[in-house]
Amino acid sequence: MRYPKALCIALLAAIAAVAPRLASGQATGMSGVAGSVIDSIHGAVPLAGATVKVGTTNRQAVTDANGRFEIDSVPVGPHSLSVTHPLLDTLNVAITTRPVDFPAGNSLAVELAVPSAETVIAIHCPAAWRARGPSALVGKVLDADNDTPLVGAKVSLVWQQLSLQTLRKEPVVRSGVVAADGSYKICGLPTGIDGNVQAEFGGKKTAEVRVVMEETTPLGFQSLRIGTTVVAEAPVDTTPRAPGAPARARADTAPTRLRGPARLTGRVINAAGAPVANARVDVQGTGAAALSREDGSFGFTDLPSGTQALVVRQLGFEPVEVPVELSGRAPKQVTVTMAKPARVLDPVAIIADSKGLDQVGFDRRKKSGFGYFMSTEDIQSRQATRMTDLFRTVPSLRVVPSGMDYTVESARDVQGGCVRYVVDGSPYQSMFAGDVDRIMPPHDVAAIEVYTGSSTPAEFQAPGASSCTTIVMWSRFKMKKDR
Repeated sequence: MRYPKALCIALLAAIAAVAPRLASGQATGMSGVAGSVIDSIHGAVPLAGATVKVGTTNRQAVTDANGRFEIDSVPVGPHSLSVTHPLLDTLNVAITTRPVDFPAGNSLAVELAVPSAETVIAIHCPAAWRARGPSALVGKVLDADNDTPLVGAKVSLVWQQLSLQTLRKEPVVRSGVVAADGSYKICGLPTGIDGNVQAEFGGKKTAEVRVVMEETTPLGFQSLRIGTTVVAEAPVDTTPRAPGAPARARADTAPTRLRGPARLTGRVINAAGAPVANARVDVQGTGAAALSREDGSFGFTDLPSGTQALVVRQLGFEPVEVPVELSGRAPKQVTVTMAKPARVLDPVAIIADSKGLDQVGFDRRKKSGFGYFMSTEDIQSRQATRMTDLFRTVPSLRVVPSGMDYTVESARDVQGGCVRYVVDGSPYQSMFAGDVDRIMPPHDVAAIEVYTGSSTPAEFQAPGASSCTTIVMWSRFKMKKDR
């Protein structure tokens, strides 16, 4: 991999200490080197898994959990040391020291360091951009199936920022373009960003990946991959039906199922390492969903390659979202830990959620007189344990047992009708009995809106779904994020 010459020159002084010492068991006429590699970007912590190489020789070692390494049997003479690591690849940085004399019968003691965040930002970002803000986001955008740079791809970063004009948080978008070596940079960012980054190339996009940059960490890095093979599959009818009822076409309302060459397997576990069964696992934006088995395992085939978002939901836990890098060359394995139990609303949440609900238009739509509405206070008073428990009191809905779970149907249609879901402004497809209860715990719901047929507001309508019942849910997380 080639790096800008300026970067390599700037890192020639990466050795913090070089001192000969007696070699233990060193071969006669040979030398050695031992030391550590420090990650200065994340607060001078050890850099584990880095490969340290000695010049043009075949001698190398990988740093342990403490960032330490040791290399013996090094030919006597001057050699430089180089360090490679995925972090350095993401930052588009190379560490190469000046040549150091390796004496016979002795080993060198060295300390190598990744340059500080401020140093990397100074190299990547012009002074004019640094004046606009001290932080930056860097990374690479590659083809998921052959690792080639996607030159010209657009990378967008979106976050919420307080507007001095409206005194509300509004979305801010910054973007960068991928260079010939696959790298991108978004400079001049403020400190303390919590947003989402996404890459787009040739009409294809990655999932939105969350990026958190603390005020004490001015440099963020996130690499992304875009798949080259994505094919849309005709949607299928997944609407619950009464026993013996004929199948109905839902091609106009079911989500598009995206296919590709990638495979994904994994397990869902809790904080103690025990399997979590019957958790809903979504590959967001692809239409692919599954339930975890009794041993917590799940699997997908024919997924689009590239950076995708895996979302896992189960009653009693906070939803978990993790990015996954998928490729057609080898299956991806991932373990998802659901460590945080669902939280109960605290007393101040009602006031906070009310402000957020006003921003998403809940109060405006409620005043219009169309639909059925549940505020935060209404939801709390019901003391529900499942999401479907909240729907039992909605006149236009019917909750029907299905094995150990429940499905939601339209009370206006004896066959169940068409029921659509919108969660925090985005469509959510119910695909399994009981998966509606896995969207989120009832005490994490800030408000619910239910509309029948043509009474559905334009912002929640879908083509060909004018006869469907639409259930709109707003989460506490959404309310807090938008404030």
